Amino acid sequence: MRILFTTFEGGGHVPPALVMAAALRRRGHDVLVISDEANRIDAEAMGLRFGAWVRAPNRKAKGAADDPLQDWRRRWPPAIVKSVVRSVLCGPAAAYAADTRDRIEAFRPDLIITNELLLGVMVAAERAAVPVAALTANVWCFPTRSDVPPFGPGWAPARSPHETRRDAVARRWIAAWYDAGLGDLNAARASLGLPPLARTLDQLATLERVVLGTSAAFDFGASPAPPPFVHAGRLLPEPDLRLAPHVRDWIDRGGPQVLVSFSTTYQGQAPVLSRCIRALERLGVRALVTTGPAVDVTSLPRAPNVLAVSHASHDALMGRMDLMISHGGHGTVIRALAAGTPVLCLPMGRDHPDNARRIVERGAGLTLSRGASSAAIARAASRLLGEERYAAGARRLARALAVDPSSRDRALDALEALDALEALAGRVAAEWPHPDRGREGPGPSLDAAA
Repeated sequence: MRILFTTFEGGGHVPPALVMAAALRRRGHDVLVISDEANRIDAEAMGLRFGAWVRAPNRKAKGAADDPLQDWRRRWPPAIVKSVVRSVLCGPAAAYAADTRDRIEAFRPDLIITNELLLGVMVAAERAAVPVAALTANVWCFPTRSDVPPFGPGWAPARSPHETRRDAVARRWIAAWYDAGLGDLNAARASLGLPPLARTLDQLATLERVVLGTSAAFDFGASPAPPPFVHAGRLLPEPDLRLAPHVRDWIDRGGPQVLVSFSTTYQGQAPVLSRCIRALERLGVRALVTTGPAVDVTSLPRAPNVLAVSHASHDALMGRMDLMISHGGHGTVIRALAAGTPVLCLPMGRDHPDNARRIVERGAGLTLSRGASSAAIARAASRLLGEERYAAGARRLARALAVDPSSRDRALDALEALDALEALAGRVAAEWPHPDRGREGPGPSLDAAA
């Protein structure tokens, strides 16, 4: 099977896409990855053929402040959604659709697997009648599942009729916010000769599979997930167990160990990193801060018990850590949880509040506001280090996460099964749940939850 993978530079969602692409290549498929130039080195290091976007946004470097989402600048939820719609989902949809059309003509894929935010890719796949699946690196971000809380607020699963109704109303509101990009999306569709849609999220009806790059043991909702969703477990690259000598020497000195790491994409995280350093200086624990390319290490305050470095392998560190302090990005926290390490989350946005809620519900950590003071961070870190129940919760979750390899195989099998299907757009549209759709199709309705 010829498989076209498409994604964009946005930090943590790229490695899972490359992991899945490499796994399918090892199964004998012909795989081509299209993304920003910044991802070329990583893709080619995994033996994958790579091409860069031409008309669509094409970032040359990771971690720069020109991150297209810019969602970290906003707090008001509708503004956050509209920012993502404008910068990725719909604003550049015509450019993504045109680039994908050209790749389809040249590569002739049997299947397209795309990041869930690239609606323009779905438009091109629909026009070419090529089956298309989505791969998300974490929990599902659109309000199209009634078995999980709506994405964004970081809510726990509904436990009362009132909360069930609240969730249903929130899904409808959130779905309407995406319609801010409907004009751009329909312009992209018109450029390829497709009719307009009534709602932005109706474009998701073209997806025949949605692969969730997380574990059912971590996620909320039904297990197994309802069609077209399938959990793939942790999609992490092969562990890198190398450590620089000065980092190894630092952690080998003993004592409680804390790892602090926020996003590798720029999200204005320097202030919260600084407060974390001041908090850990109060506690006197030994701490390591990794910044990635998004923050200059020299811009952070210094403390005698804190070492700040641009990079250190989290795979090599996790087994030695007693606590992780993080923004709550999925790729970061799942490494800690798989090692049985409790997590303190200070969500910056995106999937962070929802990941943090899942951690808290599992008894494996705590969450604070990203504006929390250094004193509040110190108190929460002290609780997590001092109360055994959090470490026990993290160890329980680690045991549940250990079954992930079989989940990945099931997800790969589900993708390969699409080779035997025609593009059944009508059937898929009937099955796909939508906040404004009642029981007219065989699939579950979000309104039914009310």
